[in-house]
Amino acid sequence: MASNAPIRTQTTSFCRLCEAFCGTVVTVEDGRPVKLTPDRDNPHTQGHICVKGAAIIDIANDPDRVLRPLKRVGGPGEFAEISWDQALDDIATRLKAIIATHGPQAVATYFGNPGAFSTDTFMSSQWFLARIGSSKFYAAGSQDSTSRHLASWILYGVAFRNAIPDLPNCDFLIITGANPLVSHGGLLTAPRMRHDLDAIAERGRVIVIDPRRTETAKRYEHIAIQPDADAWLHAAMLKVMIGAGAVDDAFLAARCTGWDDLRTAVTQVDLDEAATATGIRRDTIERLALDFAAAPRAAMYGRVGLCRGRFSTIANLLLDAINIAGGKFGKPGGSTFGAFPLAEGAEPLSGYGEHRTRIGNLPVVAGLMPAAALPDDILQPGEGQVRAMMVIAGNPVLSAPGGERLERALESLDLLFSVDLYVTETNRFAHYILPAATFLEKDDIPLIGLSHMVRPYLQYARAAVPPMGEAREELAIFSDLAARMGLGSIAPTPGLRWLERQGMAITPLTLVELALRHGPLGKRRGNEALGFAKLADMPHGTMLDLPLTYGGWADHVATDDRKIRLWHPIVADEFARFAAQQAATTDGGELKLFSQRKLKSMNSWMHNPEKLARSQGPALLVHPADAARYGLSDGGRASVANAHGAVEVAVEVTEDVIEGAVCYPHGWGHNGGWRHANTLPGANISLLLGLGPEAVERVSGTTFIDGIPVTVTPIAA
Repeated sequence: MASNAPIRTQTTSFCRLCEAFCGTVVTVEDGRPVKLTPDRDNPHTQGHICVKGAAIIDIANDPDRVLRPLKRVGGPGEFAEISWDQALDDIATRLKAIIATHGPQAVATYFGNPGAFSTDTFMSSQWFLARIGSSKFYAAGSQDSTSRHLASWILYGVAFRNAIPDLPNCDFLIITGANPLVSHGGLLTAPRMRHDLDAIAERGRVIVIDPRRTETAKRYEHIAIQPDADAWLHAAMLKVMIGAGAVDDAFLAARCTGWDDLRTAVTQVDLDEAATATGIRRDTIERLALDFAAAPRAAMYGRVGLCRGRFSTIANLLLDAINIAGGKFGKPGGSTFGAFPLAEGAEPLSGYGEHRTRIGNLPVVAGLMPAAALPDDILQPGEGQVRAMMVIAGNPVLSAPGGERLERALESLDLLFSVDLYVTETNRFAHYILPAATFLEKDDIPLIGLSHMVRPYLQYARAAVPPMGEAREELAIFSDLAARMGLGSIAPTPGLRWLERQGMAITPLTLVELALRHGPLGKRRGNEALGFAKLADMPHGTMLDLPLTYGGWADHVATDDRKIRLWHPIVADEFARFAAQQAATTDGGELKLFSQRKLKSMNSWMHNPEKLARSQGPALLVHPADAARYGLSDGGRASVANAHGAVEVAVEVTEDVIEGAVCYPHGWGHNGGWRHANTLPGANISLLLGLGPEAVERVSGTTFIDGIPVTVTPIAA
């Protein structure tokens, strides 16, 4: 008798939602993913996974997921299914006409956060845009990273080069602007973060500096700071270290340039004013700086909270300068560069200012254009005005400044198409939505994390299932579009296109494999080439015999003299601006708004699975003293407003947030094509961020998100 039992298989893989890259086991029944569990045999993550990773099963099977190409047939959000051929033919025809009439700079891309964790998505999106001749790659990185990239470019000559704390050997760790027990680490791959931090705390100290008593702060020591005051704190700490003679003068003289200028700048900072600006007592700042300097194996680490204020570039640069001047850089237990298993030249050397925005003259950092300039680049006439737009795995209407203005801009485009899993608040204005594959449906390696892994690791994961429905991978989509436009291949250089004509398959992953084979673990060290075939025989992944770059860090610095550059005209200008606005505070009656990260949330795109969202209800966190001052009640409603807009939110009164500030997560306020997310409470705080150049730090294009002055008034029940 024939069995009706489902055909069940299991595939090892890894999660691609964040930089932890947790090992997973995907259970498939009759060709459909039904369960995702932690891979307890993965040597890197050893059975760790978070609730979001498991929820990718719900996203893959979500009834609201886009599984066939959609064409807009009415107002925003009104779509009908069509064939791939119909969609791609019309998109290709329109793109060709727009480029022929207005030039390639009339075409732009907006690239969202989820795509960065897919090698295929990230590289093929850039290849296609470059192939048509445009440099307009707008990206979500301007909401959380470009000031960090600029600081790295100034210091090390490489925008994507950042030092990481040596967690296994560190005894004294300062965490500022990061909540790694929830984020699992940003620009730092250490998936068993709590294990690492607990071990440091047992050996010494873990100190968390944050306006909110975060999940990480609750477990370790916490120093509360006012939002957007990090540059003050870091400058003051460095001044204290200089005054105490607690800096490594020999290292600074031999291995750095610009120290005299930076030292002069920070010594102008008044410590009492720093205490006022930060909300941290002067003696606490002094003790923190001296304790850090005295600890032989210490590091300071920061992330998103440092990247979204008025002086975020120098806040990041000064954090590194504290590690460097304090004698902690390039040493075990301190801060150093991660290992990199790919061949030299494979790591992107994206720089600064190769292009600037048409409106506002804002710089491109690490190849990323600032999202705040996008609405006006579409709406304002002139040479290079954007008339066609691709939105790849992004939702800037909810995540970027000027969402309402961007809606008007998107509606005015001659062509807008999106590659996504859902109908979102952004692509509801699109002419076409093309169905994307989830990471369960793709081969990949953890490319984005390779240079900042505390314990270097590599895994090649094959797709657990083929793309569901009619979904396609981005490489296939863009290659098909290029062919229909008469461009042939999307390979980005003539040399690569020549290799294609000789019969070599040129894809993002084949180039990564080539770089791996010729990297430090490849044939040049006498090993059998570490290619994908060999990695496929290690289904749980493998730890790499690559130490962190302690003594050899200079090989990874790309300044002309291989020295760390502590001063630059950009730094000089930013310190002049900083000095002119020292100790600026909000006006009477205003509070400082900052954002937070939630364990069960991921920006704007993971609110539809009921398992994640049913227990979530975003609320404005308010200190009891501020609640009493402004007549706010726990569980009540309030209006949060400034000159740019107003939103209505629920209120939670808590001592977890510092007095003088309020906290609310971003990415809410849904009205896209998600049946469940649209029913949830929540407001879009991006409406309070301003418009255009006024909404960003001009040298980096990074959006001001933390420390936004607002008024909060109660709403009667």
